[in-house]
Amino acid sequence: MKILLLTLIALAASISLSIAQQIKISGLLMDSTATKPVEFATVALLKDGKIIEGATSDSKGRFVFTKVHPGQYAIQASLMGYVSKTLEKVTAAGEDIEVGIIKLAPTVQNLKEVTVTEQKALFEEKSDRMVYNAEKDISIKGGDATDVLKKIPSVAVDIEGNVQLRGSSNIKVLINNKPSSIVARSVSDALKQIPADIIKQVEVITSPSAKYDAEGTAGIINIITKKNTMQGTSGSISPNFGQWNNWPNATISHRMKDLTISANGGFSNWKNKRYMQLLRSFTNADSVSDQNQTQWITGNGKNFYGTVNVDWDVDSLNRIGAGLNYYNGANTNGFDILFEESSRGVVNQFFKRDMSRTYDWAGATVNLDYTRLFKKPKKELTLLMMYSFEGEDSDYWSNLLNRGNDVYYREKSYNISNNKEGTIQLDFTNPLDSISTFEMGSKTIFRKILSDYRISSAVEGSDDFQDLPQLANIFDYAQQVTSAYVVYTRTPKKRWGINLGARYEHTFIQANFLNGTASFSNNYGNLIPSISLSRSLKKDQQIRLSYSQRIQRPQFFYLNPYVNQADSKNLYGGNPYLKPELTHSVEANYSVSIKQTSFNASFFLRQTNNAIESINTVDSSGVLKQIFQNVAQNSAYGVNLSANTKITKQWSVNGSLNVFYNVLESAELKTRNEDWMYRVNLNSTIDFGKGFKGQLFGFYNSARVNLQGKYGGFGFYNMVIQKEVLKKKGSIGFGYDNPFNRRIKWRNDFVGPNFVQTQDIAMYRRGWRINLKYEFGQMNGGNQRQKKRISNDDKKGGEGNN
Repeated sequence: MKILLLTLIALAASISLSIAQQIKISGLLMDSTATKPVEFATVALLKDGKIIEGATSDSKGRFVFTKVHPGQYAIQASLMGYVSKTLEKVTAAGEDIEVGIIKLAPTVQNLKEVTVTEQKALFEEKSDRMVYNAEKDISIKGGDATDVLKKIPSVAVDIEGNVQLRGSSNIKVLINNKPSSIVARSVSDALKQIPADIIKQVEVITSPSAKYDAEGTAGIINIITKKNTMQGTSGSISPNFGQWNNWPNATISHRMKDLTISANGGFSNWKNKRYMQLLRSFTNADSVSDQNQTQWITGNGKNFYGTVNVDWDVDSLNRIGAGLNYYNGANTNGFDILFEESSRGVVNQFFKRDMSRTYDWAGATVNLDYTRLFKKPKKELTLLMMYSFEGEDSDYWSNLLNRGNDVYYREKSYNISNNKEGTIQLDFTNPLDSISTFEMGSKTIFRKILSDYRISSAVEGSDDFQDLPQLANIFDYAQQVTSAYVVYTRTPKKRWGINLGARYEHTFIQANFLNGTASFSNNYGNLIPSISLSRSLKKDQQIRLSYSQRIQRPQFFYLNPYVNQADSKNLYGGNPYLKPELTHSVEANYSVSIKQTSFNASFFLRQTNNAIESINTVDSSGVLKQIFQNVAQNSAYGVNLSANTKITKQWSVNGSLNVFYNVLESAELKTRNEDWMYRVNLNSTIDFGKGFKGQLFGFYNSARVNLQGKYGGFGFYNMVIQKEVLKKKGSIGFGYDNPFNRRIKWRNDFVGPNFVQTQDIAMYRRGWRINLKYEFGQMNGGNQRQKKRISNDDKKGGEGNN
């Protein structure tokens, strides 16, 4: 008992002595080029390379560690916009320590003093994604986001703007790590409304961790727009003109000590022209009929967009941000159609159709963000809220004419849609040590969709239109998705790193129809695991192995039961009863850099169950109806090879080859289709000196299979020359697309139980464009902190209205 008492007394004395010996270490961070403090910097107290305590410099640049035990330490200070600096051999003995002034050097000086000796590569391979630095590519200027995505290995963009990643259109496209209402409605329409000039980078994430929403069976494409992180006022003006589109746009940003206000906006208009011939043979009982339909299509569109963002650093630990994004546009296509149907050489139906189809839209997104930092470096809590709304009208009118060009039947329709979405998200990040991090969070999304459509007709060319109530309906759809995730990351320098996570998502659905169709409801839960292993090897080599499970919910484009029958022989519509797709994805990635050359190889295997496919059926009167259904299993496996090299100091070349085997099989339809597919990209840039640069780009997509046939292959190429002017503050560029081919042609083939069909399509794409840009303003080194955004990447997006 006496020995125990003495032990307790000694232990208490030791604890008291330890407390008494706690020491304060303080200091001051200053800008090395100006007599001003560096605020909001992260300061870490290190011992034997491990973080012992963290702090953040205040508005006067001061930092302090309050509970330091005796020993030898190092102090490391870091902040975006400055070069990190470490103060070695700080010895804590018995008294408080004042280390004095630590000067941090800005990474960016005044523009007049900067000499750029080496730029980022056009493509960069990172541990979990491939990054395309679009701002370094002169050939995309004056174009839109589809021109940007065409450059990326493993990404395919067809002439209509529909996007595929490794042969799958089941992807999620984000803009600055967050969704856009118009992207949810139609990916192809959204991409056409984003000017290439404002895009800084594109990230392709093929194996997203559990931190991301579980949508996107093939992966995530994140488009990052240019932002100004410098203090002062600056901006740019880009009046771009072209034969097929015009893209005038402008940006401006003003950053003060604690407040940043930025805005960008622009207007675009475009036009298109194409020709299509459709040949269809179908069987009705014992009779075989042949249809021959030709279409001449001319169209034009316009769009306005504007964005305003405000960020306020309340103090060194708290930040508030708000933003507003507004857009408004319309797209109109005119059709001249000639139709003839015959059986056994006898024409039994003939008509001409004069038709116009219009889509117009307007919407906005409002977001409010709060970030709470802690004294421990990289530990933070974020609360993100977002609300978006969009209205869309889809209208058409058509006249049927006989051989004498007399109108004998008229029809018109409208579909009014309103989409609303609200999101609240909470994320917490906590570094466990210098190489390990634990993350967790939750998110809830509320969606409300309303679609009201009407069809009316008039005979003998009159204006007396009568409603057709049997073809009308109001569709009311509500969805709620609630989710939570945990992720553990460990990244040692010389061993295997791991990213291990799990995400649970629960979906609630309620749908109502006002035409007598029974309403329905559904709810289901999904546990989504993910794991990624990575390791850095000698001589700049890196390998990564990953597995992820993904879910893809259909969104409005796929769900809306409105059947567009502007072309009475070719109808298409959505299916409100669609279920989500579930995908298993495995990937192995290897990358290496040797002097001026980098090489990357990715091997992947993907299987999607309950896959959503567009199914064509032809009835006894020869009318084709295209409806989405859960009827297939979609499997793909292949390899993506890409390389970047500098042949000389002024001449760089990069290219890629994506090859995969795709198998689509439907037990329900007793159909199977499979084939090899490939895509080749080649890009070459030459710096001629004295501000002159030139670039040549081209790609070819092979034919790709679908469940009932295949889409034809096609190629595209362009060349650009650019000259820097006004002391590099301005540039003038001239580009030409497909100079030796007036049209791009391809053929689509479809086969069903009672029909065979081919489509020969020719789109006019040869054209010029002039790219102008002027940058203004004075920019000085800044210290803006990184900002998080909501990313609702949980829905299967539309591929455009073909």
